[in-house]
Amino acid sequence: MQGGTLTLDVLCNMFRSYYEWRSLFENEGIDVLTFGGEDYSLWDLEYLVGEIHRLPEFQQRAIYLCLIEGRSRSEAAVAVGTSPGNPMTMYARAGVKKILDLIEAGELPRFRVAERV
Repeated sequence: MQGGTLTLDVLCNMFRSYYEWRSLFENEGIDVLTFGGEDYSLWDLEYLVGEIHRLPEFQQRAIYLCLIEGRSRSEAAVAVGTSPGNPMTMYARAGVKKILDLIEAGELPRFRVAERV
């Protein structure tokens, strides 16, 4: 990561915006957006989405269902076959935290903050 600090909330919001961001790129050619005052590349987010496989399966599914697909906590819980009261959003945030830990440890070297021009 170059420049800026990627926070848990910023990365969660990036995952929540994934499909809209893809659509914005396809329709307008915009592949850099600002989150938390820093510029991020769609391609870096796609890389991170592709690296979710490094997480425990339950966290992977929670990120996809709660953040990327925008399902409610109870909808996501039912989709994975657990009680609607299961704290799926907590599992999603824990997974995103693990992704941040991987970035910090240098285990995801392709991820970087886009440099401002």
